[in-house]
Parts: sequence; C-alpha cells; structure tokens
Amino acid sequence: MADTSKKAAETAGKELPAPVAARRGGIVQFFEETRRETSKVTWPTWKETYLTTIVVFAMVGLTMTFFFVVDLLLSMGEKWLIGAMS
Repeated sequence: MADTSKKAAETAGKELPAPVAARRGGIVQFFEETRRETSKVTWPTWKETYLTTIVVFAMVGLTMTFFFVVDLLLSMGEKWLIGAMS
C-alpha cells in the first residue's frame, strides 16, 4: 500500500502520456486477414472426410443400439418389480 501512495505522490505533478489509440481496420482489411488465415488451414482430403463420416455413423449406430438394449432391460426390470409381467 505504501508503494501505491508513493507512486501517486511522485506522479501527482507530472502529466501522464495519453494512451495509444487502438488501430482499427476497415472491412477490406478484415476480409484480407480472413483469407490469409484460411489459407493457413490444413484441409482434410475427401478420403479423410469420407472415412470420418463412416466412423461417425458407425459410432451413432453402436450408441443407439447400446441405449436401446439398456432401455429395454430397465423397462423389463421395472415391469418385473411391479408385477406387471405375466
């Protein structure tokens, strides 16, 4: 705390420099920078995209099957508990 008040006392009589204004660009500069950044991206090949899509669909199918079986078992267990199964 003492350091803060000491600095305030030293700069009390001095004028501080004005803050530097942020550089602003226009819409043209924005699109130029966007184009430059997208050129740096490593895009996947069609084969990678195709294989990744197949893997995603396979995982969705496996997950769907898993949750169907779990839901079926829980449903049967609930019916057994309340005596609704003959």
